Amino acid sequence: MSATTTPTTFLDLFTSLLNRVRTTLGTATPSTTNLNYAKSYINMANHDLHIQQNWPWAERQAILITRGTYNTGLVTIASTARTTVTGSSGTLWNTTISGMGFTNARTGGKLVVAGETEVYVVASVASDTSATLANRYLGGAETTTVNATANATYTYYEDEYALATDYFRSIDLRIFSSEMAIPILPSMEFYRLYPRNSTTLGKPQVATVIERGPVSSVALRPRVVFHPVPDDFYQIPYRYVTTLLAVNNAGGEATDLSADTDEPIIPLRYRHVLIEYALSRWYRDLRDDARGREAEAAYVDLVKRMANDSAPQRDHPRLVPQRAPYVLGTAGPYGRWGRGSRWTTGTAWDEMRE
Repeated sequence: MSATTTPTTFLDLFTSLLNRVRTTLGTATPSTTNLNYAKSYINMANHDLHIQQNWPWAERQAILITRGTYNTGLVTIASTARTTVTGSSGTLWNTTISGMGFTNARTGGKLVVAGETEVYVVASVASDTSATLANRYLGGAETTTVNATANATYTYYEDEYALATDYFRSIDLRIFSSEMAIPILPSMEFYRLYPRNSTTLGKPQVATVIERGPVSSVALRPRVVFHPVPDDFYQIPYRYVTTLLAVNNAGGEATDLSADTDEPIIPLRYRHVLIEYALSRWYRDLRDDARGREAEAAYVDLVKRMANDSAPQRDHPRLVPQRAPYVLGTAGPYGRWGRGSRWTTGTAWDEMRE
């Protein structure tokens, strides 16, 4: 890194941090431990900065496609294997829908047997005629027949959809899709209003965002749930804040900075803010409270300046007084402007139209 340029790459950032704390270290060459600390603090700073608010450079857009219901064929569920569903009469559960890239039924979808109210989650789909439920089928539990249900009609549907793998949160916590005018409800309110969410079909009107938790990996699984249950294929665009805060020199995105040439997604003019944050944490861990407070104050000041920088995404509502047009030949107590009077008997003043 040149001494005359602003920090750009990961190498620049952690080198600048080490240069700033060299007096504390008492050595010109950092140890491996201190080098690792410096890299860790820079990554912590990058993530912490993006927790606080929605920065324009971290906003992304994606599109999800809903699907309609599927009820082709019949289902049979044996009393002795109440999670095994067998299809007949033309079920094509594991067949890919032409051009769509997903099958007629898949893990996470839901199934309701005709005439019943219980909703069952599909745990897996093995073939066109074989699927497994996540929980035991309850129908006919009081009988001793071989099949709890045989050759019954059914409805398979999906009200829950995976979000982008780098989804952190929606940009607008009240609207999931501005284009589709789909508001977001808190999950508790959503499930209180629609506990089954299986009886109403149509174009999605409301949504809630939930987290399913890791399965087979440490990755989180954010999901959006719609009501009514989609009755057709709908293309739903949505905007969100990304978790991918680093980019390599080939344009590949990652969660953390790792290679020396990696860069944070923060615009170049702001990147030195990461050093101030890292300094505050470094001094905090060394119990150097005075220097820690100085670095933290510098960090807070930079964040405020970043937040007040000009950008269309960060515009704020403003009260702009309406100026009456100049009307030639119209006199009044304030000269030749408008009606010549500031008084009104209507509601225009209260509605801020005058």
